[in-house]
Amino acid sequence: MPSNSPERASWSAVKDKLTALPPGSLIALTRDLYRASPENRRFLHARLLGPAVEIAKYRELVRAAIYPDPLSRRSVRLGEAQRLIRHYRDATSDLPGTLDLLLTFVEAGTEQAADLGYGDERYFVALERALDDAAEIAQRLSAPTHRDFERRARQLSDRAAVIGWGFGDYVAEVVAGLG
Repeated sequence: MPSNSPERASWSAVKDKLTALPPGSLIALTRDLYRASPENRRFLHARLLGPAVEIAKYRELVRAAIYPDPLSRRSVRLGEAQRLIRHYRDATSDLPGTLDLLLTFVEAGTEQAADLGYGDERYFVALERALDDAAEIAQRLSAPTHRDFERRARQLSDRAAVIGWGFGDYVAEVVAGLG
């Protein structure tokens, strides 16, 4: 006798349904998800075709979210940039690529603040967290990747030196701790 209570929406319930699908239906479902949004397409490209296929697009989107063209009247979208980085990391498990996107986030934010005087506490806290995450990831990577991180961090520190809010000092402290 069927239950009158609706099935609870959860990953477990979805997984049970997916397990029961024949391969053709699973492919059709994936196709529908692929068509549903550019975000889904990027995720599937990165997961199934490899990080190199999508890293440039993710980098461009992160940069545009943090430092939109000032004449475009688009707002700075911290949350969108952070979400893009999370999606890339989740889709690929590519730590060097994630490091690159985190640095792109901080570099673009630093440029925005230095060029246009943009920023507030929330903005700089997000940049600092991304830099901390990048430094933590860099510690786990190969020596050449870590050296590239240090080079970019030093350039970032030079650029951040002109920014107030304590941000320039924070970046300088992180860079000093790398040596």
